[in-house]
Formats: sequence, C-alpha cells, structure tokens
Amino acid sequence: MHVRTRRWSSLGGSALAVIGIALLAFALFGLRAEGADHKDSPSVEGDAGADITDVYAFRSPTNPNNLVVALDVNPLTPPSANANTNFASGVDYRIHVDNNGDLNADATVVVKFTGNDFTVSGLGNTPITGKVTPAGTAPMVTDAGGIKVFAGLRDDPFFFDLTGFKAFVAGPYTPANGLRQSGQTPADTFAGTNVSAIVIELPITALTGAANANTGTIKAWVSTARGSNQVDRMAIPAINTALIPSTSKNAFNQASPSGDVATFRPMAQASVTGLRDAVKSVLPAEDGGPLGKLTPEQVAGALIPDVVTIDFSKDVVFPNGRRLQDDVIDAALGIVLNRGGAKGVGDAVNANDKAFLGTFPYLAEPFMAAAQASPTATAGASGTTMPVPPKTGNAGLTDEGSSLGWQLALGGGALLIVAGSALVVRRRPSR
Repeated sequence: MHVRTRRWSSLGGSALAVIGIALLAFALFGLRAEGADHKDSPSVEGDAGADITDVYAFRSPTNPNNLVVALDVNPLTPPSANANTNFASGVDYRIHVDNNGDLNADATVVVKFTGNDFTVSGLGNTPITGKVTPAGTAPMVTDAGGIKVFAGLRDDPFFFDLTGFKAFVAGPYTPANGLRQSGQTPADTFAGTNVSAIVIELPITALTGAANANTGTIKAWVSTARGSNQVDRMAIPAINTALIPSTSKNAFNQASPSGDVATFRPMAQASVTGLRDAVKSVLPAEDGGPLGKLTPEQVAGALIPDVVTIDFSKDVVFPNGRRLQDDVIDAALGIVLNRGGAKGVGDAVNANDKAFLGTFPYLAEPFMAAAQASPTATAGASGTTMPVPPKTGNAGLTDEGSSLGWQLALGGGALLIVAGSALVVRRRPSR
C-alpha cells in the first residue's frame, strides 16, 4: 500500500492494513461493492436503470455562479451494450433538497423518461423537456431560462483499482505498487465502461434563495423509485457498500434520511470500530486521517444521516461538494482507519481514464464499440477538454485555498464524498 504523507515502519504493515479492510468488509458485512455505489444491494442487481452509481456536485468551470449536478445510473456499461442502454421509462429519478435541516425534502426535482424523451419537473412552474443524446453524437443540451440539462451515455468518471483490492481478499500478499503485487500495474477497474448520466446546471441562488452564489447552505440526497416503491438512494458514496451489513442493505436503500440516526448510525459505528480493530495489532497507532483524529462515533455521526451538506460560502470541493476529478478512495480509507494523514492511504489510481470536457456536460465522452462512430466534439467547444487533474490522490483536501479548518470541525458535513445534488425552485408548502 502506498502512503503519501509519511512512510510507515514497514511495507508489510501497510499491506496488512488493506488485507484487514478487505477481509473484514467482505467476510463480516458481505459487501457487494462494485464501486462508489455501483450494485450496492440485492434490490438493484437486476434493475440497472434504477441503480445510482455516483452523484457529483461542483461549481461550473465556466460560470462559478452555477452548480453542476451529475447523477449516474446503469453501472459498468460496456461499449458493446451502448445501443441497448437507456434510462428506465418506469423510474422516477429524484433529487431532494432540505433547506431547514429537518431531514425532510423542502423541494424535489423529478426526471422522467419516455423512450428518448425526458421531462424535468420541480425547477419552476413549467416542466423542462428534452431528448436523450444518442451515443456517438454531440451532446444535445436543453437550455431553459439559464438551466441546462443533458441526459445520455458518458464515460464512468469513477476511478478505483477494485480488481487489485479484491485480489487481497482472494489471496493476501504484500503489495509493491498500490494494491498490486510486484510486476503488476495498478489499473482503474472502471476504465472503458460507461454510465447513463443526467447532468443539470443552474444558478446557485435558485437553490438557496440567497442574494449571491457565495452564501447559503443546503442538505441533499438523491433516489430512484418505481411508482411508490423506492429502489435506491445515495448521498455519500460507500455508506451502504462499506458500512451497512448485507442483511440491511435493501432496507437502507429504501429508507429516508429522517430515520437514519436511529436505525443505521449504530451499524455504521460498529463497522468503523470493527475495521479499526481488525488492523490494530499490525499497524502503528492511529495518527489521524484526512480529517484529523476522529473516533468511530464521530465518523458515524458525520456520515449518518446519509445526506450531503453544501455550504456555498466554502469551496465546493470534497467534502463540501464533489468534483469529477476528486480521488475519494484514498481519503475514505484514511478516514475509516484513522491513519495516513492528510492524503490518506492510496490505491495508486488517482485520475480518470479520460480527460473531462471543459464545457457542459463536463463528463468525458462515452467509450464506443469498434463498429460505432466516435463521438463528435461538443458544439461550440472547439474540442476543448479539461486537462487530466494532477495525481494528488487527496480528493482536494489539501488543495491550495481549500478550507480544511472548517472541514475538520465536521459541522454535520459529509466525510467520504459530498455528492450534493440540489436543484429546485418549487418548495414544499409551509406547514
């Protein structure tokens, strides 16, 4: 295992840390984890169109007064399946926003699909309609009064050496490069696969009602539902995959944040405690992870209820938002183990497999099968792309200008990933 802040006393000790994580997580909790939130429970295994894989929230690179939210489903889509992959017509894709801290949605955006047409409600009195972009064509962007919407296939922006991680479970060994054995190269397990993405950009003041884009706070989460039955939900990735026992994963996905503290916080705290106990005898003493020295109770208290808090007076970067380039895996391991310092513990996969676009919808173009045409550049973008980010591996925690001090204080903010999704003008009626 590679630790980027300081060298532990032995490579073998750091290897055992990863082994401990893997064995405990898979053996005790029966993890189905395929990624941040990919295939995280039995209820979504056969319902890819309702399986939320990741959520991202960041200030627009072209207009910092706007927030961009990306909601991804259809995990691990191979290019050969592009033509047969779409959003589910019977699923409501929902973005919930709480403006008063009571863990009930004050506003909800709902996106529905009928074939290649979509309708977005909850962003004002008039629904927004548009078309799903066919794979291999320039993004079809709907612009309605300053609100941009895109729906279509994109390269999966999540990156993680899941294959290397799983190898430790099958047969523990001393890693020489990231999580890999000598002679092997760490690899992004999600490289070359696609997801179906809903991307929305709108003025931050439309979410907060504040005078400008640099004030106001929201709490948010997303969910999918078939009729009245909720299928999946997500705010902070890795909560269900890593901290909820297998027997409760379906229940977690079908629950709401208002009941999380009573039902799921004890489970999360026990999981964090168990993970730390599993490596206690083989690692140096806990020295604090990316967010400082936190007890299992503090970690569980910050992660549960599973909602994202975004304070727009701070940088909208992890953990006060999630940029596409944020490498959250290293930080997540460091936080849970309470080790590794500001940069956490590394898997040596620190950037996406494709450069992100410099213009809306920002997610990289999807991978195409050999017989399919290559995607064309975004209209008006002249092929401009965002450079592949520096391989810092710290998820932005130590970027110059980041507000680490307030992050250390937690203040109800998310720890592993803030995937804040919040886009609504229509409010819940006052009670």
